Amino acid sequence: MQTEHPSTSLASAPWGVDPLVGGVLHGRFQVLEAVSESDSTPLYRALQLPLEREVALRVLTSPPEDLEARQRFFQEARDAASLGHPNTVTVLDAGRTDAGTPYVALEWLEGRTLAQVLASSGPLPWARAVELARGLGRSLRQAHQRGVVHGDVTPAHVTLVTDASGRESSLVKVRGFGRLRPVSAESKRLSVPEITVSGSFHGAHAYMAPERARGVADARGDIYSLGVVLFQMLVGRPPFESEDPLELVFAHHKEPVPAFREVRPELSIPHALEAVVRRCLEKQPEERFASMDAVLEALRDVGGEEEAAEPVRAPVSAHRTRTAQFVGALAGFFKYWSRNARVRE
Repeated sequence: MQTEHPSTSLASAPWGVDPLVGGVLHGRFQVLEAVSESDSTPLYRALQLPLEREVALRVLTSPPEDLEARQRFFQEARDAASLGHPNTVTVLDAGRTDAGTPYVALEWLEGRTLAQVLASSGPLPWARAVELARGLGRSLRQAHQRGVVHGDVTPAHVTLVTDASGRESSLVKVRGFGRLRPVSAESKRLSVPEITVSGSFHGAHAYMAPERARGVADARGDIYSLGVVLFQMLVGRPPFESEDPLELVFAHHKEPVPAFREVRPELSIPHALEAVVRRCLEKQPEERFASMDAVLEALRDVGGEEEAAEPVRAPVSAHRTRTAQFVGALAGFFKYWSRNARVRE
């Protein structure tokens, strides 16, 4: 396709200047600005020509001889393109430039990431947190139904879309799908043998399910990560914090999840909602919710609740109450028996 803008090579600009900004990629995308500065896959805002449609353009900058990285890049794009959901970022196009540089075009979103929102505002009102978690869960549910797990659910991968007036709406969009192999269903359980094609970790360790460190990633790992994100939305920080990734891995394996009141005692959060989060964060995958459908159902039940009358440990309290009732009844029986015995004498 002919264009008046010259195509740009990654090596055509002087040191310190992004060679793509201001040029046209593959004669189809006019690159407007750099959005992120990832070493391997920087993200740009661009115009898709001749439609003049704004898009997000992700470019792979690894050396041409790194064939594995290129294969993985396009496999991720194919996996993400197989998904189509209102809460999932849409893949629009993919290809290679004349120089062989791989790229993927995504829908452009106006808004802030959840990570940016939490960094600026701290904890969210619990009803708002539940609303956003539902949108995230709906995106993940549809992906699981298509045989794809996310494997890297973090606030940085969730965008709160602004409406026409510039205000943040209730619509969330999830990106980052395709970083894992598509999963296969075995006895209605989704599983994959490795974390990625290369077996390496992706994403922040603060949100990673315990089994990920053992090389296991499935839909229940996404449930755990959603629980971490919801925990952070509610109290303003993940359940475990450390600058050392190994310490975080150990914490997710061994450390108990702190109660909300231990982190932010001043906050009023329904105990039923805390129970949902804690079940998502069970160490053993089989003790979590069985599916994202079950998580969404639990969040729907919590959504209409104003206050929780009973604490999370309600079953224990109920057991003590029944015990007290039994002891009281037994004491009453002996009192009745002794009184009758005196009458008989």
